[in-house]
Amino acid sequence: MPRRIRQMYIWIPPDRTTKWSCTIAGISVTNFILFGDFPHGLISEELLCEIELDNSGEDFTGKFQARDEIIFKMDFSAGTTVQFKGELEESLPKDQDGQFKIAIKGAHFTAQFLDINASEEYTGAKISDIRKDLIDKYLPGFTYTNIEENEKTIDITFVRLPLLDCFLKLDIEGDEDTFIDFDKDIHTFKRESHNNDNEAVVWNDNLLDLRGLGKDSAEVRNKIQVLGELDGLPVVYESEDSSSQTTYRAKEKIVTDNAITDEDQAKSLADAERDQLKNPKVQGSADSLFMPKLIPGYMTHVIHPPQKIQARYRPVKFVFHVPDESTTIFFNQERSIPKLFKDRIRKSQEQEKNVNPFKMKRSYLFSYNDESKTDVASTSNITFEDGKIRKTPGTETGTWISNVKTSDLAAVSASLEVIGEDLEGATYEFQADSQADTQSISSNATSSTEVANTGTQIKLIIKITSDNTRIDTAGLYWK
Repeated sequence: MPRRIRQMYIWIPPDRTTKWSCTIAGISVTNFILFGDFPHGLISEELLCEIELDNSGEDFTGKFQARDEIIFKMDFSAGTTVQFKGELEESLPKDQDGQFKIAIKGAHFTAQFLDINASEEYTGAKISDIRKDLIDKYLPGFTYTNIEENEKTIDITFVRLPLLDCFLKLDIEGDEDTFIDFDKDIHTFKRESHNNDNEAVVWNDNLLDLRGLGKDSAEVRNKIQVLGELDGLPVVYESEDSSSQTTYRAKEKIVTDNAITDEDQAKSLADAERDQLKNPKVQGSADSLFMPKLIPGYMTHVIHPPQKIQARYRPVKFVFHVPDESTTIFFNQERSIPKLFKDRIRKSQEQEKNVNPFKMKRSYLFSYNDESKTDVASTSNITFEDGKIRKTPGTETGTWISNVKTSDLAAVSASLEVIGEDLEGATYEFQADSQADTQSISSNATSSTEVANTGTQIKLIIKITSDNTRIDTAGLYWK
């Protein structure tokens, strides 16, 4: 008779003899805490601790100031494991119910990533190497012993962008998670690639409450449009997933990022966002007893037989509460009011200017600092000068021809945007089918042009007849 082998997970509860303590600026406040919340999580989450101290004896009046170190320790043995470390940001006296208190707010080291802006450009660089370079240049005191190698190479530009946003962009491009430990070492690893076998949320053991753990399609986005900018012209790329659209209907997201200056960069970001958002993520949270061995992003067992739940889930943030000695764990992304409000503001800002009026899905952008997108063999009587092109003096007509770009989307409608001087001295043609004739197109027009011969082999031709005409930047768009 055939045997069937099934792998099982058996949870052995630990001996929960809890010990915890808290110090601020080296001063123990353990016995004076009325309540305290101490978070840890991925860099995408808000990691602010809050403490309320009994100050009826004025033990702490005038004792604390900004940047004092806050340390919370907790485990089931000697109570020496650091579970939160950060800096004090606010200390305010509070008189409530006839009791003098001090309300303290502090921030995990992750908050320091918001205080520094980076301006860097990387071409063909590995994602893990970009992270390390940013740390070396902008984050003295931080290390990267636990940044795992990511061989994917990308082109990416950061223009006065907070370091936190730089790392979040790299997380999207690399399909990775990042957190910072209490020694200021940065951990980065492939999303859902690490398991935590030392902790579990278990019904009839440490679980206190389980809320809404399941897949939520509300966050699905399967039509991603990235809008960048090159010298005032929009860079456009739209990435779709037809299978997700069939299942969940078409759901759009627009990403506006002026650091995107090239259509290949836009494609890389759009595809990465699509792959992250095309399927529903598990949402939910749980309250439990203390769980001292949680690790952000490490897949952790949740076991709840009444709801038929026995699987690993990804904790993005957890908060330790004292003095009641409990833990709140958030799976996937915490959907708090501040986060939703920030997303709403960002979306409103993106819609302030209609940079893609004809709803084009692809773009081919040209700046003339070099000849990288120029068909040099076919171009004639054109001079490159100060990042512009012009007709070579003494010639009747200068003809600039782009390299052919192979598109994954056949062009049926097109538009052209051009920035320069005396543009009346230039005419424009394009081609989508290399076997067909070129077709004239107007620049900066109020309507798009229907493509006579549809195709995927995209080429732009500019003919200059005036000595005064200069072309700074051109952008060909299609859908």
